[in-house]
Amino acid sequence: MRGVAERRNQGSEDNRSSTPAGAPRGPRAMLFALLPLILVVLGVAGLMGRCSFSPLGPSVDPETAPTVEVGRELDSAARRVDFPVLRPRLPEGWRANSTDVRRVAPDHEVVQVGWLTGRTHYLRLSQSPASEAELVSFETEQRPRALGTVEAAGHKWVVYRSIRSERAWVSERDGVRLLITGNGDEREFRTMARAVSRASVVRPGP
Repeated sequence: MRGVAERRNQGSEDNRSSTPAGAPRGPRAMLFALLPLILVVLGVAGLMGRCSFSPLGPSVDPETAPTVEVGRELDSAARRVDFPVLRPRLPEGWRANSTDVRRVAPDHEVVQVGWLTGRTHYLRLSQSPASEAELVSFETEQRPRALGTVEAAGHKWVVYRSIRSERAWVSERDGVRLLITGNGDEREFRTMARAVSRASVVRPGP
């Protein structure tokens, strides 16, 4: 009998050791244990829903991007710099959404204007009297690497590698370097080049 009792006691001890003290018990406890993981998954799903992947660079939503009055902004920029600024007229459907004047080299500034082309593509025109190497390095964020040349709107443009998989086109007018970059296609680059060749000039002044 003593042997039987010992075996029963041993079995009870084994059962107790197989269920750790404080372990979750029941579906309610399981739900609370999984709740942090569920919240993380929902958060990641929400973030992915607000983002989109574009192999050519970040896509821009035309509905949420700001709009600037490009003529007024370029007139203002011309009063801040010491070189003539071109004021191109782009086709209907193109919308200027950013302007800036920045220091590109110790002695030179650059006037930048960005446009949405109407197809979630984006092009930026930069104008500066800085050297071609200085402007290209500043705008592409890398050592200048010319890929060739193209003829557009009666001018030769040198093509450079730019950030991500973008390209930069560089030319000159009246001693001012002109650089076009962005994720637009070649047709849109040529449209910008044509607008630049026909652009009116805003002279620097007080």
